[in-house]
Amino acid sequence: MIQRVTLRDIAKEVGVHYSTVSMALRDNPRISSEVKAHIKAVADRLGYVPDAALSALNAYRKAKLQAHYQSTIAWIDNWSGEYRLRDQPTFDEYFRGASERARELGYNVEEFSLKRDKLTPDQLSRILRSRGIRGLLLAPQPSAGTWLQLAYEWFSVITFGYSLYPRIFNLVTNHQIHSANLAFATLKDLGYKRIGLYVHKDHDDKVENAYSISHWLYHKKHPWEQRIEPCFDPSRTPPEETFERWFKKAAPDVVLFLGGFDVTNWIRRMGVRVPEDVGVANLSLAGDDETLSGVYENGITIGRTAVDNLVEMLQRGEQGPPTTPIRILVEGVWRDGTTTRPQLGGEPPGAIPAKVSRSKRRAG
Repeated sequence: MIQRVTLRDIAKEVGVHYSTVSMALRDNPRISSEVKAHIKAVADRLGYVPDAALSALNAYRKAKLQAHYQSTIAWIDNWSGEYRLRDQPTFDEYFRGASERARELGYNVEEFSLKRDKLTPDQLSRILRSRGIRGLLLAPQPSAGTWLQLAYEWFSVITFGYSLYPRIFNLVTNHQIHSANLAFATLKDLGYKRIGLYVHKDHDDKVENAYSISHWLYHKKHPWEQRIEPCFDPSRTPPEETFERWFKKAAPDVVLFLGGFDVTNWIRRMGVRVPEDVGVANLSLAGDDETLSGVYENGITIGRTAVDNLVEMLQRGEQGPPTTPIRILVEGVWRDGTTTRPQLGGEPPGAIPAKVSRSKRRAG
């Protein structure tokens, strides 16, 4: 039987303590790059491979132990003082999910607001370093294409969504294009024929245009459906005015929208009933919203997943932008709510409407 190469075997060959070998193989930043490279080369030459069973046992033991406080994780808020990031229900769920998971792992999540606390990025970087905080959760930025110049070379970083640009860090977010596809498909199955999409232009830009792409895909796959022009509101005028002009011109039988706009009441103020006359569905429902129909993005899960991955990065000593950024996309789920309902004459899922005739096979 071939004897397994152990950490002690590598340590004896290199001339160091076996704990140094263990830290080097885990890329601990306390070990110099030169020493790590030498130890890894010796490990490869000797044919060392980790013991999977032992690793699983160690993971099990850690899971059974009560988590003790290890460190603080910083939640970085770059929104202006007049707008609270966490007033957005989905973003508040990110924070609550992250805080919940951090406590389970022995960490604490602390909020830092540049605008509210009147801090420059350089000042915040120095504060974080002086407190020994090494893990950063970069909350969604206030607008698409925003860059925040922190001293990232000192930190492990996870971002939420695509609003930070350039997108050079690992990120966690909802799978927005799947969420939009789910919404379009569900509304179609309910029998709606004129699906109207109303989204703030910056919101679409912040998700890499997932909503406009999904709208295009839906009509490409269902060319017989009535296509009405979507409204990507640039907010040059009050949003309710822009919405009312678009709604009266487009005449949708259901409105699919995003965000905290009070679309349901905008429609009702025009004397239109919801859902009797027009349906309403939200692409980003809050977890406790039982009234609106739409897609729940699973914000709590997004926050928990972000912390899971950040803690793994901290344990591996990964700091600064990764060579290859990783995207983790969390699926959303449809909630029926009370603002949509099945329509008369709706086609069963997958059926071709009667008015669209099948092409005849050519005689050959």
